[in-house]
Amino acid sequence: MLTANFASFLGLGLILIALVAVFFSPFRHWLGFMFAGMGFWGMIEAVRFSVQHFFSLPMTYSYLTALSAAMVLMTLVLLRADRQAQKALARRQLIEHTPVYEDEQ
Repeated sequence: MLTANFASFLGLGLILIALVAVFFSPFRHWLGFMFAGMGFWGMIEAVRFSVQHFFSLPMTYSYLTALSAAMVLMTLVLLRADRQAQKALARRQLIEHTPVYEDEQ
């Protein structure tokens, strides 16, 4: 058991050193993506756990259900963002330019 604890402490220490090194590097904005991914996976696990215990499904089916729900929600979010971008593009005032050729002058 001592070896497992030592290996765990060593691994966590190396992860902590890597996080501190990235924080003080020019690539610190990547930490936000990492924490967002960890939060996303945490929500997947929460949905999986609740589906598994509420419907008494095996772990494989609960993961499939949680990932399917996440993909459906992500699709809805992207469709909403696209609809908002299309509305913003339609509201924009565009100035049309007629090309002037040297032959017509």
